[in-house]
Amino acid sequence: MKRIVPGLLGVIVVGGIVIYQQMRHLPWIVMLETGILGIGVVFSILHFISVWRNRH
Repeated sequence: MKRIVPGLLGVIVVGGIVIYQQMRHLPWIVMLETGILGIGVVFSILHFISVWRNRH
């Protein structure tokens, strides 16, 4: 897990930059909302993986 976190943060940063380049014309609130939802999805997936690995 400790090896995954830095890579994941890198992916989030790069993804955020790409999304910003694609969505520059959108209002800040929409971009903020998209970012928060994306972070929520990532943490949900990590939590699901963690729970699944602990069960098996």
